[in-house]
Amino acid sequence: MLRLYRCPRVYPPPPLSAVCRQSAASSPTPNRSFPPAGIRAQNPPRRTAVTQAVSEELERGQVDDADDGEDLGEALERTRQLVECAMFAAVAGLAYFLSNSLAIENYFSCFFPLPIVISSLRWGLEAGRKTLVATALLLFTLSGPVKASTYLLMHGVVGLAMGTIWR
Repeated sequence: MLRLYRCPRVYPPPPLSAVCRQSAASSPTPNRSFPPAGIRAQNPPRRTAVTQAVSEELERGQVDDADDGEDLGEALERTRQLVECAMFAAVAGLAYFLSNSLAIENYFSCFFPLPIVISSLRWGLEAGRKTLVATALLLFTLSGPVKASTYLLMHGVVGLAMGTIWR
């Protein structure tokens, strides 16, 4: 599912030559406790158990790269489905909330099931249910349980049924 790449190996810098040591020793500021600018510490980098295990698997060739394209495609499709369901739920919840707040529900109520219908038609019954539940939870948060259950029973179930039957 996840592609593992080789980590670059970082080695400590080579030791200072005798000329550099002599010029550092003859500098006007004696007894420095830290290395001069541009010189890194001589400690090698620490490797955790996870990076050691991953690098050992890479060296042995045990990481399978054959199914990465398929897994990545599936993950991309599921992510796209989830994002579209969330956007449709936000549109449906916002439209219902604003129409109730502005008292224009009678004019636009035929359009409230459309995001659930579109989600069901595009991705199937599971996506329609996700959109329905997300819209109901959004309306429950914004306007309370009465309006959320009203939307759920009047428009949500109807939209889910229409989308499933049309699919």
